[in-house]
Amino acid sequence: MDDLPRRVASAATAPVEGLWQRHVAVPYAATALDGRRGYGRWGTRDGFSVLYLGRPLDSVVVEAYRHLIDPIAEPDMVAVLARNIQPRMLVTATVAVTNVLDLREPATRVGVGLTLDVLQSGTADREAYAACQRVAQVAHQLNLHGLIAPAASKLGETLALFMDLLPAEQRPMRDETDQVWTHLPADPRANPGRHLRALPDHQ
Repeated sequence: MDDLPRRVASAATAPVEGLWQRHVAVPYAATALDGRRGYGRWGTRDGFSVLYLGRPLDSVVVEAYRHLIDPIAEPDMVAVLARNIQPRMLVTATVAVTNVLDLREPATRVGVGLTLDVLQSGTADREAYAACQRVAQVAHQLNLHGLIAPAASKLGETLALFMDLLPAEQRPMRDETDQVWTHLPADPRANPGRHLRALPDHQ
């Protein structure tokens, strides 16, 4: 008998506040904070709408490379591809949400059967994605508002919000500091010792 619902129901939850970011192709910038149904670490094509946000900025940049460049790039082609992507919009949002499954805590991860290796797997690891999707599906069934986890970039955190369950007053509010990327910023993984650019939490 599958006891994952019981384990997720007893897992730690937390409120999440502060500034978070994501990148989208420019044509979709107007709906960047609406979420979407689609295949991802925490969602499926026929499932519920998920909004993915990240912090700090370096983590968001690495996610762009992981999804847009890494799967197709030979090492000597990375710089060329990064300079020639279609323009993307970096969107910043103020977040103040409650009832979020807190996978930052090792005990919570153990309780729901997820490891850091699974959370930080490559984008082609279908088995790891399926394990994450199952936890997200149960959290959604339990009416949680989303989940927060160590980012696959290994540089920060990912916030996945279930937009159909999020109260209207908790929907992320768009900041006025959108930035257009005509090319990707430098890959933070190429110089891992540099200072990470963090966004401040709202007090």
